[in-house]
Amino acid sequence: MLVVGGGAVGACIAYELARAGVETVLLERERDLALGCSAGSAGFLTVGHSVPLATPESLRLGLRWLLDPAAPFQLRPRPAVLPWLARFVLSCRPGRAEAGVRISRALSAASLARHAALADSGLETTFEQRGILKVCETEPGLEAARAEAEAALADGVRSKALSAAELRELEPALAPRFAGGVYYPDEAHCDGAVFTRAVGEAAAASGAQLRPGVEVLRLVREDGRIERAETTAGPIRAGTVVLAAGVWSARLGRSADLFLPLEGGKGYHLELDPPEPAPRIPVLVKEARVGLTPLSGRVRFSGTLELAGLDERVDRRRLEAVLAAGLRALPQLAGRAPRQIWRGLRPCTPDGLPLIGRPAAVDNLVVATGHSHLGLVLAPVTGELVRELVLGQPPSHDLGPLSPNRFQPFL
Repeated sequence: MLVVGGGAVGACIAYELARAGVETVLLERERDLALGCSAGSAGFLTVGHSVPLATPESLRLGLRWLLDPAAPFQLRPRPAVLPWLARFVLSCRPGRAEAGVRISRALSAASLARHAALADSGLETTFEQRGILKVCETEPGLEAARAEAEAALADGVRSKALSAAELRELEPALAPRFAGGVYYPDEAHCDGAVFTRAVGEAAAASGAQLRPGVEVLRLVREDGRIERAETTAGPIRAGTVVLAAGVWSARLGRSADLFLPLEGGKGYHLELDPPEPAPRIPVLVKEARVGLTPLSGRVRFSGTLELAGLDERVDRRRLEAVLAAGLRALPQLAGRAPRQIWRGLRPCTPDGLPLIGRPAAVDNLVVATGHSHLGLVLAPVTGELVRELVLGQPPSHDLGPLSPNRFQPFL
């Protein structure tokens, strides 16, 4: 069994397969696990905020912010992305979007429980269940946040609306500028890099072979099967290949004549030394779509999603927008230089749901990618689903809406 990709998803897949007794080799192009989006995310482990990218609101805001280079969400039109955008627009229709939200929240609820179980088993994943606090800078924003919380209640997501005074009482580190907020008590967070490496180490302890620094250059397909992977360490053969290489999965899929419509969604984070008192609860600033996450010895400001293909260049305007939103919430950090600046490409499908399943045209390939901004959230449940596919076990969730066969190239 060959797993391509050493992020949170790939690590969880290797963990599940190795514990099931499957001989597993994991290849990661970087020098270590978790050097991509798994390390760069806000670290939120959420059900209430597990909303796919493709919604009517995303489409409306994407059009409104089309010419704003510092907007939280930006569609960058270019010829190569037009087919993806056409599918995205169709997926934003209310009925399809609502179905996507239900699917995403069901997967996230199962995965959050699995995150908790992994931590309870003794893995040092840094899992903490303190809830997530959505704060609003304006009265209209607060009204919208309360409406979102009310809608999420139908999916079993508990929340509590807070006044400005209640907000400050719950999280004293926040500035007094906010109109109010909504607290989601069952949500959790972790350090994605630490989580991924802990799971990877547990996979290795169960017999998986981890090979960082080995990049897969192409998948060679013969007679409807992946015959071998051509890598920087030479050709590698495997009975079954699991493609979990994030946004790079599309390119590898093309090498095997497989169509995976993935678009890179660029996001950023900055990390600063924590203030005194340090925030205790992760915070989402609604209007700016910026997350503030308390991690060990630092606070992470993360946000923006720019559909930018494979462009990894740093846009200072977007970084400054993330920093400004974070400093509005924690003004006591003004004047401090960031300890770290990161950007990465999230693998985004047009409908916002991941690609998990067996492609119809390739017998020995399993696809597990396209998780967008929810890769860390959904990694454990993805590992379970891939293990079930490989072993021929009944799937614990309906894989139909996640099938990699649901998209076909335009003529």
